[in-house]
Amino acid sequence: MSRNDPDGTCARRVQDGDRDAFRVLIERYEGMVFDLTHQYADQQEDAEDLAQDVFLKAYCRIDDLQNPDRFASWLYGIALNCCRDYAKNVRRDTYPFAHTEREDGNVVANGTKKQDDQLVAEERGDQLWAALEQLSATYATPLLLKYRDGLTYKAMSKRLDVSVSALKVRVHRARKKLRRLLEPYHEML
Repeated sequence: MSRNDPDGTCARRVQDGDRDAFRVLIERYEGMVFDLTHQYADQQEDAEDLAQDVFLKAYCRIDDLQNPDRFASWLYGIALNCCRDYAKNVRRDTYPFAHTEREDGNVVANGTKKQDDQLVAEERGDQLWAALEQLSATYATPLLLKYRDGLTYKAMSKRLDVSVSALKVRVHRARKKLRRLLEPYHEML
């Protein structure tokens, strides 16, 4: 097994039971996964645990990978879903039901406007993530790499092994679909 083998060759070998081939893929993509997990986890240890979960899920689900040549985008999709789940759980564990209640049980009257704005922003964020989850990884991954991670099309092309023109089309289509999915929420405002 050569460390220079393409992703597809390594992924096929993993599907055939070659654990060393997965080690090559981990070494190749640990930077990408760690970059993503660090955006979601505040503590270094939490980010490392999250990255380990990503690679464990990828290894356990490698047989589900239908196109081994697209391993990078498949892995990114798994990493993104793990990070989203982590963020939901952290938010659920961190924020009490009533943000306005103090420890002594008294309701705080000041700052309710700020709290209302924060709740609206959180709700909009949840709506956006729900809409993003309806997109396939083919469209969601480039969109997030462009707008959340700030990557150029050229950098995305290298990372995902997809042409720049195809990525531009995917980002455009993702934006159109998101706009359609979020329309009902904007009509309610």
